[in-house]
Amino acid sequence: MHKPFHIVLTTISEPRVLYEYLDNMARFNDPAMVKVWIVGDTSTPATTGTIAKELSEKGLETVYLDMKAQDAWGWDVCPDLYKRLPINNETRRNIGYLKALEDGCEVLISIDDDNYPPSTDFIKDHAVTGRPWQGPLISDPSGFVNPCEYLELSPARRVFPRGFPFKLRDMRNKPDTVMPGNIRIGVKTGLWTGAPDLDAVTWLNGTVESVAYRGEPTHVLSHETWIPLGTQNLSVCRDLVPACMCVPMGWEMPCGRLERYGDVWGGYFMQAIMRGTPYHAAFGLPLTEHRRNSHNPIEDLRKEYWGMLLTDWLVDRLKNRFSPSGSSVTDRTVELSEFIIKEASAGLPGWCPSRMQSFIVWTGKNLRLWADACTLFL
Repeated sequence: MHKPFHIVLTTISEPRVLYEYLDNMARFNDPAMVKVWIVGDTSTPATTGTIAKELSEKGLETVYLDMKAQDAWGWDVCPDLYKRLPINNETRRNIGYLKALEDGCEVLISIDDDNYPPSTDFIKDHAVTGRPWQGPLISDPSGFVNPCEYLELSPARRVFPRGFPFKLRDMRNKPDTVMPGNIRIGVKTGLWTGAPDLDAVTWLNGTVESVAYRGEPTHVLSHETWIPLGTQNLSVCRDLVPACMCVPMGWEMPCGRLERYGDVWGGYFMQAIMRGTPYHAAFGLPLTEHRRNSHNPIEDLRKEYWGMLLTDWLVDRLKNRFSPSGSSVTDRTVELSEFIIKEASAGLPGWCPSRMQSFIVWTGKNLRLWADACTLFL
């Protein structure tokens, strides 16, 4: 049976959260419309395979990709890309993305194992992805919208999602609306109750909880107005999967490894690639309940440090210097690959360590390999 919705998650724990997603689907939808890909890592418990079997027997087809299965598939199908995916890293979810694409997904949904489904219809709220949109678009003169302004927070604080440019954090949303032409929702990020998706700097300034959402079910953005797109509650239409690489990270840098920004950079790459196409980014429902796994904020800061410092530079280059013209998403991803390599060669900020240029060039090459891998299944 064809399954239009494919859910991908990575985990190093037993993904018992999937039982709650099954309950949500059984209450509102037919679980037979959904397929789940669990992407394991070196420390994922072997009992995860038992959980996948139980979920499948209950009507939610679930495939557990342990390291052995990933190696067998990756080295056979896309070895040049596969060898660049670090172990013990969330960017292994890329394997799940490719498996979903290979298996015919229409909408790819990415979740984290500490994000629980809402009391409302999880699949329905993501099912708008890929569909035409007749409503208004949000445009902001800053070029960004802070979706956290649509959350009711306790205690009341002004916060920004992980990856929001630091140079804009003294501004508030000033949204205007414009009426669209013939457009579709290409990617949608759902927001959260519980712990918002914030950076380590914000968490070091105290805890905060999202208790309610004050926005519309779906807000769609103009091509020139962006938001950070994480991977803990995200849906992408099939046509845009070649623009949806979770950027492999894990490089050693002074003060710590460069990590925890693979989804943020991937989201900005995707919004850059979408410009000039019918596809637009959106945010709103579904709200997942983020029961945040245990974190050490100082350790998170060490992992996020270079991503936080370099994201403003990256976004500025993408917004002001990259103009894709390819007729297909894969062509545009290749254009972005070439652009990223050129920008790295032209010069990074002077405060960057020498290894950063190598990492950016490596990332550009990864984009090309990602486009090549996706082409196998389109």
